[in-house]
Amino acid sequence: MTIKLVESIREAENQANTTVREAQQKARQRLKDAEEQAAQMLKAAVADAEVQAKELLNRAETEARREAAIFLEDHKKEIDRMAARTRARLPAVVARIMERVVNTHADS
Repeated sequence: MTIKLVESIREAENQANTTVREAQQKARQRLKDAEEQAAQMLKAAVADAEVQAKELLNRAETEARREAAIFLEDHKKEIDRMAARTRARLPAVVARIMERVVNTHADS
């Protein structure tokens, strides 16, 4: 009876060890699966963030171009007005310069 009891205890220990090893293996596999899933989720999140960043950049560039065009048009109008005023005064300025040149050379 003692031998059977010892054998029964050894068999129970072996089964317990086997159960522990199987549980550890399952735990390692679950951890590996979770890490793979997390890596895939991270990869998808990064790809989504890149798409969103490109969309934001495109929108920002479009808005910047629109604002630059408005700014350019406003300033072009001002430049054109200044150039027109300058062209209108140009004959008088040229005449004044010519008069100074002639007077300077005449007095020499």
